[in-house]
Amino acid sequence: MNKNISKYFLLVFTLLFSLVINAQDVKGVVTDVSGGLPGVNVIVKGTVKGVETDFDGKYLLKNVKPNDILVFSFLGFKTVEVAVNGKKAINVQLEEDSGLLDEVVVVGYGTQKKSLVTGAISSISSKDIKSVSNQRVEQVLQGRTSGVTVSSSSGAPGSGAKIRIRGTGSSGNAEPLFIVDGMKVSSIDNIAPGDIENMEILKDAASAAIYGTEGANGVVIITTKKGSGDMKFNFNTQFGIQTVRTNMELMNAAQFVTYMNEAGYQSEGRDITNNGVDTNWIDEVFDTAFMQRYDFNLSGSVNNTSYYFSVGHTNQDGTVGDNSSFDRTSFRFNISSKITDWLEVGINSNTAIIRRKGIVEDSDTRGVVQNALILDPLTALIYGDESEVPSRITDASFDADGNIIDYLRDSDGNIYGYPAYSDGEVINPVAYANAGINDTKFENDQFLTSAYLKFNILEGLTFTSRFGYELNQFYNKTTQIPYYVTSIAGNSSYAFNDYKFKSTKWLWENFAVYNKSIGNHNFKLLGGYSAEQTRVPVLLNRNGTSSINDFISFDSLGEFETQEYQDNATEGRDNLVSMYGRLSYDYKEKYLFEGSIRRDVSSVFPTDNKAGVFPAFSAGYVVSREDFWSDDSVVGFLKLRGSWGQNGSKANLPGNSDITAITNIGEGYLNQTIIYEGNIGAQVSGFGNDNLVWETSEQTGFGLDLKAFNNKLSFSADYYKKTTKDLIVTDGSLITPGSAGFNSEAFNGGTIVNQGFEFELGYGNSFENGFSYSVNLNLSTLDNEVTEIAFVPEGTSLEGAGAPQNDDGITRFSEGLPAWYFYGYETDGIDAATGQIIYTATGTTDTPTNDQKTMIGSPHADIMYGGNIKLGYKAFDLNVQFQGVSGNDIVSTYHQPSRVLTNKPVHFFTDRWTGVGDTDSTMPGAGNELAAYQTDLVVEDGSYMRIKQIQLGYTLPQSAIEDLHIDNLRFYVSFDDYFTFTKYKGLDPEIGNNGFNDIGVDRGFYPTPSRALFGLSLNF
Repeated sequence: MNKNISKYFLLVFTLLFSLVINAQDVKGVVTDVSGGLPGVNVIVKGTVKGVETDFDGKYLLKNVKPNDILVFSFLGFKTVEVAVNGKKAINVQLEEDSGLLDEVVVVGYGTQKKSLVTGAISSISSKDIKSVSNQRVEQVLQGRTSGVTVSSSSGAPGSGAKIRIRGTGSSGNAEPLFIVDGMKVSSIDNIAPGDIENMEILKDAASAAIYGTEGANGVVIITTKKGSGDMKFNFNTQFGIQTVRTNMELMNAAQFVTYMNEAGYQSEGRDITNNGVDTNWIDEVFDTAFMQRYDFNLSGSVNNTSYYFSVGHTNQDGTVGDNSSFDRTSFRFNISSKITDWLEVGINSNTAIIRRKGIVEDSDTRGVVQNALILDPLTALIYGDESEVPSRITDASFDADGNIIDYLRDSDGNIYGYPAYSDGEVINPVAYANAGINDTKFENDQFLTSAYLKFNILEGLTFTSRFGYELNQFYNKTTQIPYYVTSIAGNSSYAFNDYKFKSTKWLWENFAVYNKSIGNHNFKLLGGYSAEQTRVPVLLNRNGTSSINDFISFDSLGEFETQEYQDNATEGRDNLVSMYGRLSYDYKEKYLFEGSIRRDVSSVFPTDNKAGVFPAFSAGYVVSREDFWSDDSVVGFLKLRGSWGQNGSKANLPGNSDITAITNIGEGYLNQTIIYEGNIGAQVSGFGNDNLVWETSEQTGFGLDLKAFNNKLSFSADYYKKTTKDLIVTDGSLITPGSAGFNSEAFNGGTIVNQGFEFELGYGNSFENGFSYSVNLNLSTLDNEVTEIAFVPEGTSLEGAGAPQNDDGITRFSEGLPAWYFYGYETDGIDAATGQIIYTATGTTDTPTNDQKTMIGSPHADIMYGGNIKLGYKAFDLNVQFQGVSGNDIVSTYHQPSRVLTNKPVHFFTDRWTGVGDTDSTMPGAGNELAAYQTDLVVEDGSYMRIKQIQLGYTLPQSAIEDLHIDNLRFYVSFDDYFTFTKYKGLDPEIGNNGFNDIGVDRGFYPTPSRALFGLSLNF
């Protein structure tokens, strides 16, 4: 008996030992038609043992038995089972499940099968953005989806971008609503792009209506990464050099002297002469700058709990000035756990510490870049010694007490050059950027967290309660040193300004989702309630000055004469209470319908108009599910859809617009108060508007989606018409007569219509020899028109952005024309006899009257397009992305008409009228150029096409890194924003904008730098 038992245990031990000995590691690559597929679940069948594929679709599964079966599964693709049979390498290509199309997209308060979506939604996954080298999330969107325009607000380090979805439909803040892991957020500049799992852009009203009052400008939903499978470590880093690549040319010294003498301009009674200096200020003001980024994340799951932790650090220097920089450190922690079969809990938390230093920009009189464009080339960058400093500077460099104001110097003590001829506000731009004339420091500490409880109450019924909190604390400090250039450009003391405020928001949402199928009828019902509050208290508002003798440092405030406001008296509040619901229905996933409604009550509207109701409807028809549709058809999937809906906007209202404000006369003005018979005098400072109503965006759209050639080709097309009614304009001065003595509050200014077409096309394939490719293209058209304008007499318009050369506004808002078009005189050539401008309005060189100004350009592009081309061959990959616009104009306002001795773009010289009989000139003769600043001669075609990225990568073979226990190691070089094709003669055609009414206005734009980058991605 004992002998038999011993044999039995010996046999079992031998079998177990054999299995252990034969256990092996299995690796491979999972692909689809476009290349490596990240996030695929690779599981040993019948167990919970498994891993996910990495960013390149690679996996490594350890201790696999020779007779195991591996299961490869991913949403939207057919599940594949492969027997190991002793193989150590198993590569799999997954096919999209055209029958199920189970790919899921995130929609408001939930998810939905992509095949059942009836609205206009574009998606960007982590796979699409894994190769990006952008520092900010907004820039990731550029050129990747139709109907979305992204333009840089500045090329300064850390600057964001303006996002417009289906055109500009608001006269103020036209940014979309941002949702991060279900939480509404004020900004997305604290998110590291590497933390993003996917992004959805809700473009039509039917998709965005569930967000009611905040969905008028579209919605961007961001879902961050979660953990799954075994513990994984990922490290990504990049280093790069930034430069400014521009085709802009200014007049050189010889051209400048010739031009000024032809014009008859003099300086202090003397002709302009060549002094031997020839400074190219574009070359001098722009420099190379370093940038670096590090991202680390740890993720995985244990039992029923998943976790994701990341740390990211970005540092970017500016290409203008030594004191320009951006520094961001972010921490993210996402955790979710299924406590029981009926309860799931989760927390998503992000903290960001942002520090930025900047220069004065986007100013057409005192900007650093603007000064570089107009300072005469006869000015030296630095002087050889102090004897070269002009006597006008030496004689005037004293403060009120007779103290000497030091010269502007660089870090080595060299004296910066002072303008040789240019006067007024114009100063040496390199000194302006580096000498401390106006230094700005910006600090922002951000904290965002959301926690949720999800209850599985009954079969098909879930209830979610989610609470989110966002804290932003901002601190701005501006410092100025004493300096003297001219009586206008100077400062006789040290000065500072401190401004500190914070913004807090809490949001509590409760919603239930019920799924029910009755035969072939499928229903999904959503109902919810939410409440939120935003508070913006001012914590500190302080400024002060110090004389030269008393100054110690900007960190020591004892010597400053200051004014302080620290009583929190200034505080903005915004409360919003909402109820919402949505019904989704389909029959056999063939006939689709969805309806939603939301009611918002907001504190920022007048008492009688606080509530707004926003409905939406959409329907779809999946033609390819009909019985008559052949399974062998080239087109495997075809869906038609249509939608209508309304959204609101309150983004531009601070509140209290219905209150007529009355203040005491004299308060805050010379410390005087008017008293009459014991009563303090009062005056109206703001006239309330009781009739203010919700700005409403109404959209109608039709579209189709198809897949063909075994899902290798995908195509979607949309037509939309977006009408923004009761447009809110916050600047009441636009409709208030100057004689009133006060300004009106916000008003409903009219109606804007945006309409156009959108197309997205993708095609990809892969081959057994290791070659793969994919091409994704998108194109949108846009027609923008103001169809109604209120509060102004018929035939007149609202005045927009100002400019030095156009004292009654360079942009206008008029019925029948694009919103905030360019306003000035239209020209009809140059008079060959005099070199003067011929005006279309008069037909002669006689200057028209102001009422003869007209539309001379539009900032809105007619066509926006973009694309991405990916090529792969074995271990090599190449990614090329491009983006462009066509049909928009740019107006240059950096010229300073009051300062005639300033430089100009070279075409003012090369294309100028040179004498009687010159019929080839397109610019006026020297001396007549000032008149050009109010005409279409300073309006140029802003069309461009930019190669956003050319990236070449190499992934080391597994055999080279397996001994290091590394799953994946990829190196790459990338050239971003390196090539731009445009006819625009300015620094950069990708003009951002500072406000709603100056889109396309070039005030001396800080150009987007080109970046040469080296990076690596490490996974283990």
